[in-house]
Parts: sequence; structure tokens; C-alpha cells
Amino acid sequence: MTCQEAVDLMGEALEGQLQPALRPGFEGHMAECAPCATYLEHLHVTRNALLHLPLEGGTSPRRQELIEKFKREFGRG
Repeated sequence: MTCQEAVDLMGEALEGQLQPALRPGFEGHMAECAPCATYLEHLHVTRNALLHLPLEGGTSPRRQELIEKFKREFGRG
């Protein structure tokens, strides 16, 4: 698996929706490619931070914008 292929699958992997047939190649690539593994970890941290932002009311004005951008960039929107 190439880095580009791995990056394209990271959104699905973060959501736990990676196709079983792709999982061995993805996991193998993450084990062998430190830059991709680091990038995936950064995405994981970012996703968790976005999910823990306050909901309606005290929300940062940028919250929805950031969530929509994340979804567009990682195939969830």
C-alpha cells in the first residue's frame, strides 16, 4: 500500500469502518511507515478534540466549520 492509499483510508479507519479486505494492508503500512502512523495519530487527536467541543449554546463559532472541513477532507461528508 502506498502512502496516498493509506491516507485515503484514514477516515474510514478512524470511524472503525475500514473494509476487512483492506485492513491487513493498511495496518501493515502503518506499522512500516512512521510518517503515516504519525499523521493518523494527529487525525485521531484532532477528531477526538472536535468531538469533545461543547454542543449548542456555548459553542465556538468555528466548531461547525471545523467539523465540516474534517468531514470533507476525510470522506465523511
